[in-house]
Amino acid sequence: MKTFRFIVLAIVAFGFTLPLAPLKMQYTFKVGDQYTWQQDTKQTIKQSVMGMEQVVDNLYSGSFQLKVTELTASGAKIEAQYTRIKNATKSPMGETVMDSEGSQETTENKVFKALTNKAFFIFMDKRGQIEKMEGVDNLWSGLGEVGLDEATQNAMKQSLQQFMSESALKSSFEQVFITYPDKSVAKGDAWSQSAEMPLNMNVKNTWSVAEMSATTADLTGDGIYSTADTEKTMDLPGGLKAKTSLSGKRAMKSKIDVKSGWPTKMDVLSELKGTMTLLAGGMIPEDMDVPMEIVSETTYTITKK
Repeated sequence: MKTFRFIVLAIVAFGFTLPLAPLKMQYTFKVGDQYTWQQDTKQTIKQSVMGMEQVVDNLYSGSFQLKVTELTASGAKIEAQYTRIKNATKSPMGETVMDSEGSQETTENKVFKALTNKAFFIFMDKRGQIEKMEGVDNLWSGLGEVGLDEATQNAMKQSLQQFMSESALKSSFEQVFITYPDKSVAKGDAWSQSAEMPLNMNVKNTWSVAEMSATTADLTGDGIYSTADTEKTMDLPGGLKAKTSLSGKRAMKSKIDVKSGWPTKMDVLSELKGTMTLLAGGMIPEDMDVPMEIVSETTYTITKK
């Protein structure tokens, strides 16, 4: 009888797993904790300029070093600095490669190198909300040493700020540092978050818990892109001005370290379609509509040192 009872108990124990209690997900911070952040993006832009179809392929990789330098009342102050930046572009105009670790005999590589090891700061609360950024202008502090004249420096800075301005960097971090809900969550629960994006875009993400264990959680997300203001004028490189009317969607998968709240990996597939209108001025005699489609695949990997 005892043997039979043991077998029954064993069947019950190994045949069924009690569901985890709902968990309050949040980020934990400790002064001195360091992380490496790797981003790899493959992007294809299809556009029609004056009836001519053009395709631009971009390959981008960027590495950050992140370090918790201070605890705040709501979360932490995190030091961030690029350790490597590389971008390869293939377009009807030819192919270009800019690499901070490439030959320093080329100006483009020197510019990317000058952007590395320049610290700025992210202030983030325990839910993952980016409260503010500080010191982003420090990124440009080394451009004067590259040997460019002032006009070229300004043009280069304007071009790069599409992706490295304070708002653009804030948006990048908001994509990966998921904002968790106030309430505890369990498998199957969902919540939403909204964020501003480059190109005058907004995105509303809906996250859900696909799987959860005592150590990790797998989250899936869907996002909807919309143009924040179709009448807003944007400055583009070369002195051009434009308006956008774009919309689209994104699909996301993220693996989370439950104990720290930090993502360890995220995959994002996004699609944007619509029109960019180049406004009359300079070499453009009248407003020009440029239909476009942008498809991006990005993998983020964050590793604690």
